[in-house]
Amino acid sequence: MRVKYFLVGMVAATTSLSGLAACSHTNEAGGEVAPASAIGVHVKNENFLDMDVYAVSDGLATRLGTVSGNGSRNFVLDASLASRDLRIVATPIGGNGRASTGAVTVAPGQTIDFTVGPEMRNSRVFIR
Repeated sequence: MRVKYFLVGMVAATTSLSGLAACSHTNEAGGEVAPASAIGVHVKNENFLDMDVYAVSDGLATRLGTVSGNGSRNFVLDASLASRDLRIVATPIGGNGRASTGAVTVAPGQTIDFTVGPEMRNSRVFIR
């Protein structure tokens, strides 16, 4: 009798786990980060806190999304932001402070690689 209940439990657990695997997805875009007519943003979060990421242009902040702690994610910005005062800002969820790229100058087709450091003051940006 115990063997029967054990096997039923194993089948239920296996079914549940396979269902979770089927529903999982990544936040990474395949291939190029952005099309040539847009601006790509790749955020790598080396901090253990999850970060809300914003694009700030001409003083107006637009939320791009969340990057989990020790994770990364790609975003796409409209090309019209290329000629403006553009900054990418990350603020920790459940923490204080912020990380910023400072003003960046980009053109459509380029990508902003923004790495949020383990200590936010050690964040860095690279345009490619």
